[in-house]
Amino acid sequence: MPFDNENVHNAAAILAAGTSLAGPQKSPLNDGVPFVVVPEGYKVEHLFERDESPARATGVVKLRDANSFITYFNRQKRTESLIYASLDPAKILGVIDDHLAYDDALSGDHSAKGANWRAYRVEFAVPASREWKTWTGKDRQPMTQLELAELIEDNLPDIVSPDGSTMLSVALNFEASKEGNFVSATRLQDGSTNFVWKEDVNATGNKIAMPSQITLSIPVFENGAPYSVDARIKYRVQNGTLKIWYELVRPHKVLEAAFRAIWSQIEDQTATKILLGSPE
Repeated sequence: MPFDNENVHNAAAILAAGTSLAGPQKSPLNDGVPFVVVPEGYKVEHLFERDESPARATGVVKLRDANSFITYFNRQKRTESLIYASLDPAKILGVIDDHLAYDDALSGDHSAKGANWRAYRVEFAVPASREWKTWTGKDRQPMTQLELAELIEDNLPDIVSPDGSTMLSVALNFEASKEGNFVSATRLQDGSTNFVWKEDVNATGNKIAMPSQITLSIPVFENGAPYSVDARIKYRVQNGTLKIWYELVRPHKVLEAAFRAIWSQIEDQTATKILLGSPE
């Protein structure tokens, strides 16, 4: 083939094209990762030189209280940022780069009509308080009188009705009866129950008056406000053995009220309407 000007021009164009691909290239995608085109059979060299900062923010920031969530979300929020909430488990999730509204997308440079990355998030997994976990963990679980006495003593500040001295007396009397034998249980006119133990058949019975209901004042979530929770006292006698327990009254409604309080605080202080659900 003759080596004319046209062939020289074509060869030069090929060489120029190859040279342009030989060095690092800027990715046209938003992640901005540089790349090189390497022919088959050649060693791949990783590129460690990057831009000073990423082209877009990504990741999940996990926070432990509502105030921290509010501070961070307000620092990073944009027009398209949204907040989602779910109760089971209790969680607040902010998506900083959520999809844009359709009208906003049309006015900007968004060919996908509002599509966004949804990759930059702030999460507040609302932790239950120690008190809430303690009392819900033992709810409706039959115990011996000694086990109930220990529960009352260990968590006496949580009980507001009857008063602390009355409940401490109940706990101490239950502990004192651990060596005796259960004899009977009698329901009194005020709704409380007299439990009777004897150390032997000739001994005088030791009576312990147990209220039919107690009222707790405990926070549902860590560092949260206390809520009133009623607990009904139940018992069962089987083969001469007493089992006693408590049943929390509608604890799910108390949980909902406490979660709604956090929900309202975040809505008010971020000026963002929270959606019930989660982005997938």
